[in-house]
Amino acid sequence: MTEHQMIEHETEAAAPGSAKPRPGNTTGKSKSDKLSKLLLRQNGATVAQLQKQLGWQPHTIRAAISRLRSSGLTIDLDRSGKVARYRVVSEKDQ
Repeated sequence: MTEHQMIEHETEAAAPGSAKPRPGNTTGKSKSDKLSKLLLRQNGATVAQLQKQLGWQPHTIRAAISRLRSSGLTIDLDRSGKVARYRVVSEKDQ
């Protein structure tokens, strides 16, 4: 194979759409769903707990919480303890 043919072959291999597809969500639940479930717990969740469960960075967690708020959920940030906790507030709690 000539050098020119090798370059063309490498270019074709790197073309969009030729990459292997990413594995899909096999559990049926997205990380956003998991986030909502964790925030629905009675005591909510700390950022550290959310990081451990979701594998996200703190800024990603805060952005996802902001999106949940924008979608209509009321999410409380409780700073009364040693560590701040986020939790979904139901209508009966308000």
